[in-house]
Amino acid sequence: MEYLPMFMNLRGKRALVVGGGVIASRKATLLASCGAEIRVVSPDISNAMTRWAQDANATIVQRAYQDADLDGAVLVIAATDDASVNRQVHDDACRRNLPVNVADQTDLCTFILPAIVDRSPVIVAVSTGGRSPVLARFTKAMLERLVPQALGSLAQFCGRWRDAFKRRIADESMRRRAWETFFESEVPELIYAGNRSEAENRVNEIIEQANYPQAKKGAVYLIGAGPGDPELMTLRGQRLLQRADVVLYDRLVPIDVLQLCRREAELIYVGKRHGDHPVPQDEITQQLIDYALEGKRVARLKGGDPFVFGRGGEEIEALAGHGIDFEVVPGISAANGCAAYSGIPLTHRDHAQGFSCWTGHLKNGALDLDWEHIAGSRQTQVFFMGLRAAETISRELIGHGLPATTPVALVAAGTTRQQQVWRCSLKGLPAEARKRFSDMPTLIIVGTVVNLRRSLSWFQGSDSPSPVFPRHSAANERAVVADAR
Repeated sequence: MEYLPMFMNLRGKRALVVGGGVIASRKATLLASCGAEIRVVSPDISNAMTRWAQDANATIVQRAYQDADLDGAVLVIAATDDASVNRQVHDDACRRNLPVNVADQTDLCTFILPAIVDRSPVIVAVSTGGRSPVLARFTKAMLERLVPQALGSLAQFCGRWRDAFKRRIADESMRRRAWETFFESEVPELIYAGNRSEAENRVNEIIEQANYPQAKKGAVYLIGAGPGDPELMTLRGQRLLQRADVVLYDRLVPIDVLQLCRREAELIYVGKRHGDHPVPQDEITQQLIDYALEGKRVARLKGGDPFVFGRGGEEIEALAGHGIDFEVVPGISAANGCAAYSGIPLTHRDHAQGFSCWTGHLKNGALDLDWEHIAGSRQTQVFFMGLRAAETISRELIGHGLPATTPVALVAAGTTRQQQVWRCSLKGLPAEARKRFSDMPTLIIVGTVVNLRRSLSWFQGSDSPSPVFPRHSAANERAVVADAR
């Protein structure tokens, strides 16, 4: 983040506005709306500022700005048409360690004013870091349509019940769950409709139910994080991720998805890579069982879909054997997501009547697949984790009759800002795989549909230097988790 989002209490505090024009009057109006005591300094005062100051009981000093005007102020805004004055206000304020904003000059701002969706006491602020005020207003307009007008009434209602929740539900985790039940129940709609008496009856029931022993029962959510782009994760997956007390996540879960976790949740890395399995599968499964039996809600977060080469089936078999409640949230598989973002349709009437997904993971140096079926079918073939097995894939497919000129695509970090796609022939696959080998998850797509990329490609990565997938080791585990927060 470039700026720390925070909310400042200005009620009864002095805020200085240097400038007397329309823009300055808008800034002053915003500050006054939250109870600030406004002092305006400018040699020229517009009619708009004069009218506003009379209504707002603000103080206007009609003269040039002086350093002494900063005395007693807790916040400063400069909005003049004189660049030298704006610069002087900025410099003087910085010497006094006062937060200062110079209108339309982000380089002279120690804070910026966001676009605001006001549902007091609920405030939603939107900022683009000063890059595009129009985009901020556009985003605000979208939020205005989404955020209920009566959300402030709901917040007031919650505030009145907060002490009762704390007093009547001693266990902190149970109290948080009771609040989640509150917001997922019909209570918010009752508040929006003005039916407070029925809402209060329902809240009393929620508090009583929270103290029942069965309320401590844990559960496990197997969540597919999708192929990389966090926007491709399902809404259901995001909601359950926000509920989880503990999150066990794999290597191919992007950092942007980890940032969707609740800040209080415990994040535990259990990823695997070739030759490096720091947490064996049996231990992962046992952790899921142990945390759930402690009454915690556990998210098992997997890249792609949990049932596509994700061992999700093995894990829920064990959970079912221990009588633990579980839920599976499908994710967009890497096969679908990476192919779509690469402009490669997996099926096409002129090229492939189906597609198959195969593991490219070598076991004891070998890849034991039904090569005759793979090479003989008129399908697109997708290999997961196949870079190390590229030579075997090429040799076996050609040896079983697939033409050496068959098009192949290698898709690295698919659907993310670092996506890269390389084309080659089946014969040239081993050399291309050696050339492109990296730690980035890479999918191999084999079939004539790859040629369609020439005209159907639509998404390009940005070559962003920032990492997309966490790079884990025992030494940097804590730093990775901190970055995800």
